[in-house]
Amino acid sequence: MKPNFEKSDKARESISGAACIPDLGQCLAVNDEKKYAQFFRIEERRLEPGRLIRLLPGKMDGKKTKEIDAEGAVYVPPQSSGEPGAYFVTGSHGLSRSGEFQQSRFVLFRFPVDAETGTPTFKFDDKKVAPEISRTTFLQETIRNTEPLSAFAEKTLDRNGVTIEGLSAMGEDLLFGLRSPCLSEHALVMRVPIDELFKSTAPSGKIDKVKLGDNVGIRDLTAVQDGFLILSGRSDDRRGDEKLTCGENRKPPSPFPAVWFWSGNEEDPAKPLGQLPGIDANDSAETLLVLEETEAAYRILILLDGKKNGAPVEFLVEK
Repeated sequence: MKPNFEKSDKARESISGAACIPDLGQCLAVNDEKKYAQFFRIEERRLEPGRLIRLLPGKMDGKKTKEIDAEGAVYVPPQSSGEPGAYFVTGSHGLSRSGEFQQSRFVLFRFPVDAETGTPTFKFDDKKVAPEISRTTFLQETIRNTEPLSAFAEKTLDRNGVTIEGLSAMGEDLLFGLRSPCLSEHALVMRVPIDELFKSTAPSGKIDKVKLGDNVGIRDLTAVQDGFLILSGRSDDRRGDEKLTCGENRKPPSPFPAVWFWSGNEEDPAKPLGQLPGIDANDSAETLLVLEETEAAYRILILLDGKKNGAPVEFLVEK
């Protein structure tokens, strides 16, 4: 890493998601403590942080905003040649650790980028939100209206409350990977049509269940050939009294971070590819980037929330 991620120790120790444009090495990192994201490049085994982009204004609807609690990012390529692609960034859509509702956590962002350079098609900085950056809070309503999520909307994490931590795309849908709730050993993925987002009404939602095990949630979701890699980790992080985890009344286990392959079809079971060696169950492995895919393996980069600059570490994962 050279230089460090901006702007403070708190920010650079809170990297909670990232996405890259395939074949360009141009990427975007998000954090769960601030109101901005940061571009960076990957060249061989070097990460080079770049410019900041402000996503959230100081006020929404006349009220001061807090952090985005950004947890996931994805790049969606253009539909036609010559058009821009777009980055999407999602907040957790969950309550704060203290159980406080903060509207700034319930926002989805989108902004256009040049598909050939990976840079925004507009002027931007870290001080003011550019008008080209779209945001919507209607996903909150979608969660409230989609089964089985509705029963867990706006509840705390130790009560199996909805918490988004992964974001990817498949065809015409965005896929939101949920850390929580975990239901009967299944993690959940919410599909939302891209063309229904950023309109004046709530988009529709559909839930896929992916069996990953008891108290296991999705920490990141990244597209590969023929499907997705899922970065899994503990769903309930024991901030509560441990009476509710994955909907069951028993003490939660401590599953270690692991990688799975999933086709994207709910009828296909996820295939475990292995636990991450050297990564503790208490480490917040929250970002998975694919550096290379061959016929036999994936080269992936893992970033940890809570470590300086995400403490990036590379793994070779056999298919």
